[in-house]
Formats: sequence, structure tokens, C-alpha cells
Amino acid sequence: MRKFILTLALSVFLTHGVAVAQPVMDEKGGDVLATVGNQKITREMLDNIIATIPEENRVPFLTPDGRKKILDEVVNFELFAIAAKDDGIDKEPAIKTRLQYEQTQYLAREYFRQMQAKQPPISEEQLKDYYKSHISEFTPPEEIQARHILVKTEAEANKILAELKKGADFAELAKKKSIDPAAQKGGKLELMDGKDWLPRGSFEKSFEYVLFKIPTGEIGGPVKSQFGWHILKVDARRQPEPPSFVQVRNVIKMRLENERNAELHKKITEELKKKIHVVIK
Repeated sequence: MRKFILTLALSVFLTHGVAVAQPVMDEKGGDVLATVGNQKITREMLDNIIATIPEENRVPFLTPDGRKKILDEVVNFELFAIAAKDDGIDKEPAIKTRLQYEQTQYLAREYFRQMQAKQPPISEEQLKDYYKSHISEFTPPEEIQARHILVKTEAEANKILAELKKGADFAELAKKKSIDPAAQKGGKLELMDGKDWLPRGSFEKSFEYVLFKIPTGEIGGPVKSQFGWHILKVDARRQPEPPSFVQVRNVIKMRLENERNAELHKKITEELKKKIHVVIK
């Protein structure tokens, strides 16, 4: 898309002979980098435009070549805008409304941005306090290793359960009786990526409820699912350690900034409504 815009700008330049010459001084003392019709594009204007590019994407446009690309785009937009005005497009009711609304949106965002800039930065102490008081939110769910035997009917499931209670080996019965592909691995339940530690939230709720209720080393079921009837066994369980503060610091900072911005926006809105009369019909 950027290549297309630059190519289009170049073709328009060649066709219409826009003045892009050595910088001269305008009446206010700024360098004029280009003139499109009666519109002068100064170095200060270009600097302001580049400043609107997000900081993480701005570096390529600070070089002479990058600034030239931006200048070409500005010239292109000016050309099309002049053509639109010559055709009276800016006088069309819908276009006038859109232009006014675009300006309103930009001014509103800029006002809020400047109000945000006046807020003190979130301190490391605030970030650490949030981490300590919300550690449970960052702690991964409990995980288990489990096996199952899947059969078509409840009667079959109850027969297998009786064999297991008599001491039959779960893995061997799974290999012989289960209709699930996991039978080849002794009924071992695995995630799509092949991992056999299964966190809460990996299964259908009613199935998972029964599965996680089973004590380690014991058997449970039968439980019905859309696939048939399951006999379950939990081999092991663990509670993963929560991530360190460093690992979630940026997440916490973004969360606190979003919360503060929402509160600030609400506060400013309420204050402005007290100063500026608003009527909604």
C-alpha cells in the first residue's frame, strides 16, 4: 500500500509539475519544502506530521529518505484535496459533516492526551503492590495427568469399573476396551499439542467437574459425554507456580494505565458537563 501511494504521488508530480524545489523561506520564516497550488508545505509542518507517527514506528521517517517519502505523501494528499475542493466535494452535506466530525474527534483525543500527560507516572511500588494483591489472578490453574477408558454404553462402563475395583490394570484395560485413540497409550489424556499435564478449563464442564474431583491415584465415573461413557483415573496433580513480578510487570502496568485512563475520562466528562450545557433529546 505504501509503495502504491508513493508511486501515485510520483506519477502526479511528473504529470502536473508540482513545485518541490530547494527550500525557500516563507513569510513566517519557515523553510518551504514544497508548494502545491497556493499551499506551502514547510519544514515545521512536516516535523509536526512525523511527530504524529507512533514513536515505535517513527525512526525510519527521521532519515532524509524517510522524510522525503512523507513529503511526497503530503504533496499527494494536498493535490487530491485541492481537486476535491475544485469539484465542490467539500460542500456536500455528508462530507462537511464528516470533516467537522473528524476535526472534533481529533481535538477531543488531543485534549484527553494532554490531560493524561499531566498525570504522574505509575510507580514501581504501585505495580508491585498490585502484583501482591492480585497474585491469584496470575497463578495458572491446577493441572492433572489422567487416563480414561471410553465405551459406547453405560452398561459396558460399569462392567469395566467392576473389573478395575477387583484390581485390573487401568492402562491394560484401556488398550483392550477403549474406543478412543488414546487407548494405544493406555488411555492417557493429552492436549492437542501432545502435552499430558491438563489444566482446568481444557474440557467440557460436566466432564471436567468429575475429573478434577477424583483424588490422585483413584478411579471415577462413569461419566457421559458426547463421545460415549468414560471411566477416569487421575495419575498426578500439581499447582504451577505463579509467574514472577518481572514476567507480568508490563501486563500490570497496562492494566493500571487502562483503569486510570477510564477513571480520568469519566472524571473529565463529568466536570465538562458541569461547565458546558448539554441537551440530548
